[in-house]
Amino acid sequence: MARILVVEDDASLREVVAMFLVKSGHEAVPVDGADKALKLADDDEFDLVLTDLRLGRRSGLDVLSRFKEAAPQTEVILMTAYSTVETAIEAMRRGAFDYVGKPFKLEEISITIE
Repeated sequence: MARILVVEDDASLREVVAMFLVKSGHEAVPVDGADKALKLADDDEFDLVLTDLRLGRRSGLDVLSRFKEAAPQTEVILMTAYSTVETAIEAMRRGAFDYVGKPFKLEEISITIE
């Protein structure tokens, strides 16, 4: 069982992903934005962070960088509907475990998590 932070500003997607993770035997902690996720980087421990790339005035890259600084052992997967080669390269440069395009099948995320 992994403890997974789900950072997604789309409430319905956030809840669907969190429920799927719980049904798969994981603990899911859903939050709606980068500010909450960044606070948790200092205050809590996670095995994995699933974060959207676009999160308002902050981005999933900010979340990625902060977690890699505060908890280098935490893996981070970025999700985006706006995939570009540039952001994929930047995500990997900052230490992302994976970079997935939306829409995606929940089973695909499950395979990546395992």
